[in-house]
Amino acid sequence: MSCSFSHLQDKTVVITGAGGRLGQRLVARFEEVGACVVSVGRVDTTQLALDLTKEDEVTDAFANIKRQHGRIDVLVHAVGMWNEWPLLDTRLEDWERMMRVNLTSSFLCFREAARHMLPAGGTLIGICARSGLEAAKSQGGAYAASKAGLLRLVEAVAAEYPALRTYALAPSIIRYGKSTGTGVHADDLIELAIQLCSEPAAVLSGSAMQAYGNR
Repeated sequence: MSCSFSHLQDKTVVITGAGGRLGQRLVARFEEVGACVVSVGRVDTTQLALDLTKEDEVTDAFANIKRQHGRIDVLVHAVGMWNEWPLLDTRLEDWERMMRVNLTSSFLCFREAARHMLPAGGTLIGICARSGLEAAKSQGGAYAASKAGLLRLVEAVAAEYPALRTYALAPSIIRYGKSTGTGVHADDLIELAIQLCSEPAAVLSGSAMQAYGNR
């Protein structure tokens, strides 16, 4: 194991959205570098299966993690959904679901992770998007608004709690396997998340990391 990842050995790392393509890779890589990973998602293949848009379920889950492991050092919140709708065809229920999955779940998980990290400190990482930092695409208003909201949440938490290192990773298109073309490969995005858990990265707290890859 590379000594460059010693900062994560035996740290308790909570990864949400762990049943998804990115989440599964996050779990595997953080375990590989020595972290004690708690995988959370909506599927039975994760250690904790729950609805991360439900306040009581999130509150109970993080309290249980703290009791069982004694500490929470890192949260990587990889829950998210994507869709596009023309403005005039966007139903209120579509808009609200996008906000619940992408933004409300981030708020709940950040809040409960922070509750159990303080006052010792810890690292919070959310997955933003290029359209949350820059101009939104046509028909992508709901998605872009939810991701822009996450960025503002990251900034506010970092400003309020200096002991918490808080970041947004902002990929464009995430590529998997041997796929080529525009975007950032999932493995590169994960390595960036790992490096953000180190002490030197504290100077970047409150920032969004542009991870656009090949444009």
